[in-house]
Amino acid sequence: MSLFTRALRLALSCFCASWLLGAGAALLAGGASSVGGAPAQAQEQASDTDSGDANMLVRRIGLIDLDGVIRASTGTAKVRELLDKQRSLFQQEFAEREARLRQTERELAAQRGVLADDVFAEKLSQFEADVTTIQKEIQYRREAIDAAFQEAQAKLRQIALEIVTEVAGERRLDLVLVRDSALIFVPSLNISDEVLRRLDDRTKNARLEVTIDPPARISQE
Repeated sequence: MSLFTRALRLALSCFCASWLLGAGAALLAGGASSVGGAPAQAQEQASDTDSGDANMLVRRIGLIDLDGVIRASTGTAKVRELLDKQRSLFQQEFAEREARLRQTERELAAQRGVLADDVFAEKLSQFEADVTTIQKEIQYRREAIDAAFQEAQAKLRQIALEIVTEVAGERRLDLVLVRDSALIFVPSLNISDEVLRRLDDRTKNARLEVTIDPPARISQE
């Protein structure tokens, strides 16, 4: 091998070694930069996560039997009493009207062989129309009473929810759940008695009125 060839190979070897060292250093530098940046980025993400977790952290919990509170409230008892009075008045009214219809029915039966067919048919048609009317009015009153009760319950529920919000703020509760969502719990978590006490106190002097509007003219169809 000539001296020129040996010198060329030596130069190429030195160049390759130098290039590999430079590339390795660059890779190490880049890796160090990458490794150095990753913890910072991860730390930043962890900080954001910790902040979000802190906002979602629940330390104090309350339980409420809202339906039970509404049922046991004096407001509900008053509403039931008013509706029972309305129902009693309606029953008395319809009993009197039913008695008159029965009397009309007996009179028609007695006149069956006396009146002309067309006259009897007209009276019978009017009697049947009166029966249909009273049946529809009874249905209307029943639905009206149910609707009035539901409306009163909704108003009491709204007041109770406002009281729940007040109690939660006073006790610094982070979360209030319905009682049925917890199988076993410490009794002190249950705020139902306190909410019921305040609800009764807030509605004790309230003037509760239940109005059942008379039905509009009912169609015979």
